[in-house]
Amino acid sequence: MPMLPLYGDGRLVKTTHFDQEMRVLADRHYSRRTPGAKQFAYSGKKLVLRNEEGTILFVWMYPDPTMRMDGQTGYNCAMFRNESDRLSSDIILEAEQMAFERWGPGRMYTYIDPKKIASANPGYCFKMAGWKFAGLSKADKHLLVKDAP
Repeated sequence: MPMLPLYGDGRLVKTTHFDQEMRVLADRHYSRRTPGAKQFAYSGKKLVLRNEEGTILFVWMYPDPTMRMDGQTGYNCAMFRNESDRLSSDIILEAEQMAFERWGPGRMYTYIDPKKIASANPGYCFKMAGWKFAGLSKADKHLLVKDAP
């Protein structure tokens, strides 16, 4: 695995979907399909972000829209876990900028499962970062979206 830059300021840095320290964090996320597997993000274009301390994991997927059964297009926040003291909304905004630097401005979306989180306002941190509720999936997950700037 490549060495991570040591910023020490809590900012996000790029890593890989084989980062074993982040695998442990991913294993604690409710969407994790196969806890313990070495790879924690599925195949395709991706941007995996973390902080130096190992308390933040953010995974962007940029799927081929012809492969999506839900018709969603753009950058998918496939996984976000924050065990740091940083505001989640600030982390989301930073992760957005890193996705734009990699792929250019684009639409973003994510699904939140309200049955798996302890919040009266599912996706609140995303909403504080400017994301909007756009409906429910077939599995009653909340679809949140944010258009390109």
